[in-house]
Amino acid sequence: MYNARHGKAAYTPPRIMSTQALVVCRAFPTVFHLGRTMRLRKPHLYYGWIVVAIGFITMMLIMGIFFSSGVLFAAIIADLGWSRASASLPFSVALISYAGTAWLAGRLFDRYGPRRLFPLGAILLGVGVIVSAQMHAPWQLCLSWGVLVAQGYNLAGFAPHLALAALWFARRRGIATGMILSGASIGGVVIVPTAQYLVDAYGWRAAYTLLGIAAMACLVPLNAIWQYHKPADLGLHPDGTTAPPPRVHPAAAASSAVPWTLWRAMGTRHFWLLFVLVCCLGWSSNIISVHQIAHMISSGVPSLLAASIIGMLSLLRAASSTIGGGLSDRFGREVIFTLGTLLCCLGLTLLALLRPPALVWLLYGYALTFGVGNGVFASAYAGATADLFLGSYLGTILGFLELGWGLGGFAGSWFGGYWYDRWGSYHGVFALTIGVSLLSCVAMWLAAPRRLKQDRYQRPLDR
Repeated sequence: MYNARHGKAAYTPPRIMSTQALVVCRAFPTVFHLGRTMRLRKPHLYYGWIVVAIGFITMMLIMGIFFSSGVLFAAIIADLGWSRASASLPFSVALISYAGTAWLAGRLFDRYGPRRLFPLGAILLGVGVIVSAQMHAPWQLCLSWGVLVAQGYNLAGFAPHLALAALWFARRRGIATGMILSGASIGGVVIVPTAQYLVDAYGWRAAYTLLGIAAMACLVPLNAIWQYHKPADLGLHPDGTTAPPPRVHPAAAASSAVPWTLWRAMGTRHFWLLFVLVCCLGWSSNIISVHQIAHMISSGVPSLLAASIIGMLSLLRAASSTIGGGLSDRFGREVIFTLGTLLCCLGLTLLALLRPPALVWLLYGYALTFGVGNGVFASAYAGATADLFLGSYLGTILGFLELGWGLGGFAGSWFGGYWYDRWGSYHGVFALTIGVSLLSCVAMWLAAPRRLKQDRYQRPLDR
């Protein structure tokens, strides 16, 4: 300030900063650091779980429709008067059509990913189901269900989803696989009784036309927009970790360096033991899915009650798939697979004992034991395959193994119809299926994924 008396500027002391401004300035570094931290903070939900949720919905519709073949089988016999062998032939053809090209679907998945492959599969399945609802002869159903529906299931079904779960998860591979595959079981809870209700209310032609339209309307946009192939597509690592653990067991590190192609895997005994295992699973799964409702109805069970029992079985299988997958991560694939086999054998025994007049406790006992036991198979088998042959060709390897599932499924589905036409009951063929289930358990133990586990995200050396 200028002083007029002395002719010079007077000294003015500096103003003290206000308390409010001081607090703001001191807080600025903290606010800046907090904002930077918020920007760098990872999302709370790992996107792999969104992939699992989409896979769950896809498997629920795809597998639910595919495994409603028992409802369609019974409806065709009642309406068109075909023999059981003739009526089961298109579903057997579907298994061969599916299994014969599953390796190609796996290779297409490895190359193009789910965003292209899964919508195409949904379209093929939907169109195939709609066309199947218009057929009048077995050869027509062989083309519509045996080719179109089977290839839709091929492109958006079991093997591609198993490979997808293995790419997004390492430590939690079993539980993630189990959650995706539980969608197939929930499809049995939702789709099979719904299909039976629609068949009873509107006829099988209208029912399957509606199912085909619903599958396409839901699955095409869902997978085309939100599905991703690998964590790296979003700048992520498996399990949502910041980086892969650098230290692993020496054996796991050595095996992870092996570039597992299909041809290299086929040169090992472990691959062929898994192939035998999958053949047995195909036999038991398909002979049951195609013939169980017909067996219950011929034993005096009302059709809607039979479909409800299958729904209950599927619900138990869904829970068992998720829980069993997590337990196989902890206790080993072989142990959980063995427990599942023992429960399945007990369930098949109860089903074989079913005779008119049907005892209700046999039905519920069968649903409980077979549902819980069968649920652990797929997640344990898929986890074992990924443990042994993880790599960029895993989808192709899983796809080729599905050939065994189709061969076993073809034999089981057709042989069940043949046995009934020859002997007038399913009791003997269900007893034979118990032996097939025991053989699959032996194959799992001989494949020994516990000894050659390849997962590079295993426990650190210092544990």
